[in-house]
Amino acid sequence: MKRTLVIFMTLMLIAGVSQAQSKFEDFTYPHTAVKERKAVPYRYIREANVKWSKRVHRVIDVREKQNKVMHWPRNPFYRIIWDAAMNGEVAAYANDSLTSIKTPEDIQKEISIESTVMVPNPDNPNDPYDLVPLVVQETYEPRKIVKYRIMEDWIFDYNYSDFRARIIAIAPLIKPLTESGIELGEVPLYWLKMEDLRDKLSQEEVFNTKNDAARMSFDHFFQMRQFSSYVVKESNMYDLDIAMFDEFRDNGVEALLESDKIKNDLFILEHDLWEY
Repeated sequence: MKRTLVIFMTLMLIAGVSQAQSKFEDFTYPHTAVKERKAVPYRYIREANVKWSKRVHRVIDVREKQNKVMHWPRNPFYRIIWDAAMNGEVAAYANDSLTSIKTPEDIQKEISIESTVMVPNPDNPNDPYDLVPLVVQETYEPRKIVKYRIMEDWIFDYNYSDFRARIIAIAPLIKPLTESGIELGEVPLYWLKMEDLRDKLSQEEVFNTKNDAARMSFDHFFQMRQFSSYVVKESNMYDLDIAMFDEFRDNGVEALLESDKIKNDLFILEHDLWEY
């Protein structure tokens, strides 16, 4: 009887802990699978085994249907990479060369702008024509980020006889603030190495539209390439984006066709590697 009572009390204690965790997470059972995951290291690639490679830049737009899960309100991707850079968890780089470091102070300065506006004089509120200058500081909000640029290498590994992409770095795209209100186009705010970011992404959950019980991390999301994107650059002697070449500068349709051509060329290359 005493033993039965001890077992009953133990089960009640376990159930109480589980209910407390479930209540906190708003789930019927505690979800710890994603939080305990570790990023699987990349396999070693020997230079002599790389028979072909191409560096490609892509843009992911979260407004596309397939990418909407990246901005799941409970765990949006912009918050993850923003906190990683601003809290100093991951080194932020100024450009895709990944050489010069950007400090959180540099980033904050870049997304802030000071402007002067004329407001009524608080010491003379009865006179609507008595105006005094007021310096206002405006800051770019991370939630406005809707595009990300990724830099990846497509590699044919002779040793394993496979052709796959490896993401090198990722950058949030923003539209810089200007005093005149003129849009200068989208530019990368900073670059984060995917190798530095993977440990964090492997423990950050992304929404799974098929099954709530099958928890998926952002690292899995990127490694399995479950995102939709379009090519904006491939390695070239001028180091320019597709849209910066003269033949595509004023023709967005032709630039998109060139982007599709690059994607198709990669597909044909992989297809021609095998015999059927």
